[in-house]
Amino acid sequence: MRRTGFNPDYLPAIGLGVTQIMGYGALLYAYAVLLPHMADDLGLTLAEVFGVLSLGLFFGGLVSPIAGKLVDRFGGRWVMVTGSLVAGLAVMLLSTVTGRNGLFAAILLAEGAGMFVLYNVAFASVARLDLSIPAQRSISVITLFGGVASTIYWPLTLALFNRLGWEATWIWLGGAYLVVCVPIHFLVLGGDGNTLHNGHRQNNQDWPELSGKARQRGMLWMVVSFVFSGYLMGAVMTLWVTNVQDLGHSAAMAALAGAVIGPFKTVGRFFEMIVSRNMYPLVTYALALGLMMLGFVTLLILGVTVPGVLLAAAIYGMGDGIKTIARGTLPLALFGHKGYGARLGWISFVQMGVNSSAPFAFAWVTQVFGGWWSFAAMTAILAGALATYVLIPDPRKLPHDTA
Repeated sequence: MRRTGFNPDYLPAIGLGVTQIMGYGALLYAYAVLLPHMADDLGLTLAEVFGVLSLGLFFGGLVSPIAGKLVDRFGGRWVMVTGSLVAGLAVMLLSTVTGRNGLFAAILLAEGAGMFVLYNVAFASVARLDLSIPAQRSISVITLFGGVASTIYWPLTLALFNRLGWEATWIWLGGAYLVVCVPIHFLVLGGDGNTLHNGHRQNNQDWPELSGKARQRGMLWMVVSFVFSGYLMGAVMTLWVTNVQDLGHSAAMAALAGAVIGPFKTVGRFFEMIVSRNMYPLVTYALALGLMMLGFVTLLILGVTVPGVLLAAAIYGMGDGIKTIARGTLPLALFGHKGYGARLGWISFVQMGVNSSAPFAFAWVTQVFGGWWSFAAMTAILAGALATYVLIPDPRKLPHDTA
């Protein structure tokens, strides 16, 4: 009878899932709605404001390894509490900007703090807790919640903007983040988190780690593939609404189509959570990239129609939702638990260092060539992620002494 009840060891993952909804909503998705309007009021171009965002994302990449090392050393509680305090205040600070320099300072602070509260730190934090459930399952639960961030925050941000303007919208978003996320991070990450639970190692006991030259090769091609797929993600999160409007849809329709992505992220993650015990993370990642590519091909062919853009958003959302899980579980499967937080931090450092240019680059493509060509460029980037994925060695297929 006891086994059928709720397992309290899921509470950290559920709590962190809630904070990921609000974190990604306030620190990334809101930009897609508010930055174009801020550009008009501040006398800046679309490329300029997204260029500032690119610099903020680059700075976030620089501090990401620090966040990972701090979690490995001290656990996630105070790392995420402090990060959420700074992040919430930085979001509220965006309401006060009057020019390029103020926008740059506020976004730099927000995106730097974001690296202490978003997925990588959440994954590393929950992996260190002494729980009865494996780390892979906790990661799946966290991302299951995070998938609805765009569903909630694109329409919510648009509604707040239409009613209050962008200044008050940033205040509401930042204030809500502080009120909800700071206490959750404090409560669900109790304990020092300094000792890995032995049960975590059972999560991938049948999955041998890469070693030797195969380990180096695996890290190289995994990171390169992550860079390509992450470049696409950064562009979609910040330019989806603008590009869909450029295809001939209204702002409300673009936001609605973007909102479709979130539920289907959750559908994809729910599917992964059901089959995760039998699905190796390399297979998970392949499935994710395949669905994302299918979504973008649909968008390029049928995106000028309402059913087409909604279908494309749904298919892409499923793939992107599964990919987020693979981003946490694939390094765990290939390279093990030791130094996991720092490893995610360094991977994020490389990703963000390259991918920070995505909002600026694709905003420029949209501005010069139009939304369809911007989506076409994103499709080409996704093809690069698929091409480099196939070069990642599978340790299950390598001889034991060279794997």
